[in-house]
Amino acid sequence: MATSFALLLSCNLAFFAILLASIIAQSSYVTADSGLVDRVCKQTSDYKFCISALNSDPRTPGADRFTLAYVAFGLAYRKASSTQGQITSLLSNSTGPVHQHLEQCQGYYATAIAKMREALANLDSETYDGLDGLATKAGDRAVDCESAFEGTKSPLTDSNKDLKGLSEICAAVAHLFS
Repeated sequence: MATSFALLLSCNLAFFAILLASIIAQSSYVTADSGLVDRVCKQTSDYKFCISALNSDPRTPGADRFTLAYVAFGLAYRKASSTQGQITSLLSNSTGPVHQHLEQCQGYYATAIAKMREALANLDSETYDGLDGLATKAGDRAVDCESAFEGTKSPLTDSNKDLKGLSEICAAVAHLFS
């Protein structure tokens, strides 16, 4: 009976040791993943926005630099595209200077979308040079759009700020390839 108790105790200890090792290995894996996101976000002007944006995509936990690039550029592309749709909608109900500013923004966002498409195509073809420039150009178009409304309240301020922030994230991710 004493030997069966010792055998049972050693089996339980072995199971506990394996379970503990598994938990430790998994927690260090998570730390390594969040380290890449943390490193990227520390290069942006809004750390909290960066963390929130990247973590909005389920591929971020466990992402390597390639996956993180697709996440970041995809988020920026979708934001630019949705803002373009917002501009189209606003144009149908606007007049005067606001209408003119929105038309300017429509052109700026067409350029931003084109830059994000080009960046995503470059990722697909494993061409990483120039990703930071494409990201910067897209972000600059958001700034240009906001500037078009100088002296007038912009209905696109939040979207412009978001695209600028996402473009910064893209540029920071692009630096992982240089």
